[in-house]
Amino acid sequence: MKLGVLVLLAIVLVACSDSTPVAPASATESPEMVRKNCADPQWKDKNLGLWYSVCRQSIDW
Repeated sequence: MKLGVLVLLAIVLVACSDSTPVAPASATESPEMVRKNCADPQWKDKNLGLWYSVCRQSIDW
C-alpha cells in the first residue's frame, strides 16, 4: 500500500513539473555562438550546468 502511494506521488510530481529539458550544446556549435551564449545572462540562468562546464573561466593558482 505504502509503495503504491509513493509511486503514485512520484508520478504526479514528475507530471506536474513545468521544467523542460534543455538540449545539450552541439559539438558543431560555432565558437561565436558559444561566446554569445556565454555572455547572455538569460541563457546562463536557463543552462547553469552547461554554462559552468563550458563558459566558466578556470581558477589558476
